[in-house]
Amino acid sequence: MEIIIEKSVMLLKTQKGLVETDQYKKLLESHGLEVKQVNTLIFKFYNLNELSAKLKNHDDYSGILLSSPRCVEAVYSSLNEKQLDPSWRTKNNYTVGEATHLAALQRLGIDCRGKESGNAKNLSEIILKENLGTAKPFLFPHGNLKTDTLKIELGKSNIDIEGVLVYDTLANPNIEEDFRIATNDFTEFPEYVVFFSPSGVRSSIKLFRKVPEIEKTIKFIAIGPVTTAAMIEERIRVTDEAASPNPTEVLNLIIK
Repeated sequence: MEIIIEKSVMLLKTQKGLVETDQYKKLLESHGLEVKQVNTLIFKFYNLNELSAKLKNHDDYSGILLSSPRCVEAVYSSLNEKQLDPSWRTKNNYTVGEATHLAALQRLGIDCRGKESGNAKNLSEIILKENLGTAKPFLFPHGNLKTDTLKIELGKSNIDIEGVLVYDTLANPNIEEDFRIATNDFTEFPEYVVFFSPSGVRSSIKLFRKVPEIEKTIKFIAIGPVTTAAMIEERIRVTDEAASPNPTEVLNLIIK
């Protein structure tokens, strides 16, 4: 018989990288919630030598754009245990989201702006509002699933981006086994489930649907409007939406 475990949360998100500490798990557990994570996606890094060469040519860039903790991890790994050149600290560096900002600060020693942005569209608005007026491009290490939002929006004001593809995002081949362990062989389900991305929605909803009726009982939370849209497309009832990838927002939705 399947049961719902009260005050429990399942985080359906990407694997934790070398540069990350899971701020969601830490904060939720500090408020008495039981937290389990199932990795929906994993990452494969490459082109790090190319990225390293560009980082050494710091005078060629206005700054660096870091859209995820994986981008920070790619930069960190490309340094081969060396420190990022201090010249980068004085540049116009930006991140999407607080987790990326924290990773950049801790691992690279750069205090980036834009942590409140939450997505590429908002970040482009922040950059344009600051009206940098620079002729040099931004260095933009990115993954294979990036959108062209930053390139298009910044290009409207003749701000160039020089991208480097540094990782692939892949479906976790072991997701069903990980899910089985997290739910005690599909018998114990969390009161809350947090989806972090559209790909996470699509790769895991079929697992919940192995157990008839359980989907009607769980409270599903989305991180951001794009994830909400994917949930609606998959006919998942959206209980709440966190406007940005912020652990405090998620906590507030659960304990409100």
